[in-house]
Amino acid sequence: MSGLLDKANKAAEDKEEAVNAFAENQAPASFFETNDTDSEIDKRILIGLQIGGIVALIVSMFLLIQTGWLYATILDYIIAAGVLIFGWSLFNGSDYLGDGLSNTKMAITAVGFASLFFATIVGTIFMNAGGGVTIASAELDGDNDEIDLSFFGPRGMEYTVEILVDGSVAYTHDSEINVDRGSHSIPLDEFWAGNSMDMNGRSIVNYEVKVTSEGGSDSKSIDDMMVREVDTGYAKVTEYFTTDSGSGEKTYTGISVEMILGIGDPSADYSFSSDYFTGTPPKTITSDWSATLAVKKGSTTVYQYSTIQANEGLVNGLGEFWVGWVIMPGTEAGNLARDDFYDGDGCYTFEVQIDNSLGESYTDTSSRIEFFWDSNEAGGNDAASSQNC
Repeated sequence: MSGLLDKANKAAEDKEEAVNAFAENQAPASFFETNDTDSEIDKRILIGLQIGGIVALIVSMFLLIQTGWLYATILDYIIAAGVLIFGWSLFNGSDYLGDGLSNTKMAITAVGFASLFFATIVGTIFMNAGGGVTIASAELDGDNDEIDLSFFGPRGMEYTVEILVDGSVAYTHDSEINVDRGSHSIPLDEFWAGNSMDMNGRSIVNYEVKVTSEGGSDSKSIDDMMVREVDTGYAKVTEYFTTDSGSGEKTYTGISVEMILGIGDPSADYSFSSDYFTGTPPKTITSDWSATLAVKKGSTTVYQYSTIQANEGLVNGLGEFWVGWVIMPGTEAGNLARDDFYDGDGCYTFEVQIDNSLGESYTDTSSRIEFFWDSNEAGGNDAASSQNC
């Protein structure tokens, strides 16, 4: 009986060994072993998230140091806080992918991140405590032709704002910091002395804002804003005609007219031939002005366009003069019809009268073009040109 029991136990042991051997031969190695490569990649990801969180914390504090000490706005603080929260999420995200989130660690890191954040805010306040009034910004209000200035400094500190033109004081204003900021708007005509640069970008007049207080002084150049006066207006045309299919004779119907306004040079060349302008166009600028284009033959005005008004270089219904040439409205099919201006062959002047919202008024008569329509319809072949005008 015991012999039969021993044989049964021996058979069971042999069967178990066979099953184990089969499983070891057939099952994938990863079923029994940990993949060291995957584990290493996971660790890299976790470490990367933690590093990313710390970097975001540093960035948030850097933003506060750069803008907070300049009395940053609420929006500045919201952006910095958003970066901080993002960093905190990255730092704790490593736990989410690893051993699982830990409420205790999340609370500790939240307190740590927030403490550093608020410590930075407090620190930036002390950074300004003993300073003077400085210029926060200087912006051009083109619609109202004025400079909008903002300042920062200690509460109650008195300061003086000056506008210097070529080093000399042209405007002054006294004020006091309210809480931690101050502001003031100055009409440009209070100190205007002409464009700061010419058409080639060369400096003509230097403009500077200066603020002086008990804590010292600060200054800022505003030359880039002081280009507001248009002094040159050119016109160019395109001739339109029909050709008889049988005789080949031309019949002129009118012209399209384009105009450009900007800063010019008295010695600049106006050259027009065969519907093409090849001279030196003025440098277009963004400014406020009104302009009237009149077509004259000799001293007689044969046609005058309605006055156009530009707001920062934009004329409603026509286009953006600060970009370049703009087509003027026509009287027939978009063109200035022949019967509305043509008074025989000869030289025509496209006179541009410019009234600046800031600065002086100018009249430009450079655009002189000779037409040969009567001659060409009689068999000639001359294109409109400025050569002999």
